[in-house]
Amino acid sequence: MKTVSPLFITERNVETYPFTGDWEKILGEPDIRFSSLIRGEAKSGKSTYAAKFAQYVSQFGRVLYVSAEERLNSKTLQNRLKYCGVTSEKVRFIHTKSTDQIEKTIQTGGYRFVIIDSVQHVQMSYLDFEVLRQKFKRRKLSWHLIMQMGENITKWKHEVDVLIDIKNGRAQVHGRYNAATSIQVLKNNNNQPSLFD
Repeated sequence: MKTVSPLFITERNVETYPFTGDWEKILGEPDIRFSSLIRGEAKSGKSTYAAKFAQYVSQFGRVLYVSAEERLNSKTLQNRLKYCGVTSEKVRFIHTKSTDQIEKTIQTGGYRFVIIDSVQHVQMSYLDFEVLRQKFKRRKLSWHLIMQMGENITKWKHEVDVLIDIKNGRAQVHGRYNAATSIQVLKNNNNQPSLFD
C-alpha cells in the first residue's frame, strides 16, 4: 500500500460543492461524494427537508429521489413538492423498494445525488448499502439516506459525513464540514414546510 506525505494531502485539489446562503451555513462546502443520514420520528419533516435539499442541489447535477414510502401519484407527495418548490427537471422520482431497480436507474441516469426515502421501506441493510455504494465508488455520487428513529443506526451514522436529526420541525445538523447548526424545517403555526424560517 502506498503512503503519502502531509504536503500531498494538503495541496491536493479536492472537488467540493460551492453551497451558498443557508445551505452553506448548515452543510459547509462538502466534497462531491459527501453523504448524509436524515433521521427522525415519523411525520417529523424528514421528507420535507429532503425535498428542499433535492431542489437546491439540482443546480449541481441530476438528483434521483427514491420514494419507496409514497407512491408517485400520492396527494401527500404532490403537496410536499408544491410546498417545497420542487420544480427542477433535474430532480427525478422513482417509486421502488428494490435495490436492483435503484442500481439500474443509477447506472443509466447520470445522477450526482441519490436520496433514498426511506431505508426501512427499501428494506436495505447496511451491507446492501455498502455493496451498492461500492459499485459506484468511481462516480461523483453523493448519497442521502432517510431513516426513522428506533432503528439500529450505529453503523450507518459512522459511515456518513453529515447527521441530520429532524425533531419538532427543526433540523439539527452535525457534520464534518461545518459546526452543528439548527434550522427550521416546518413552520410551527400551520405545519407547512419552510426550511429557513
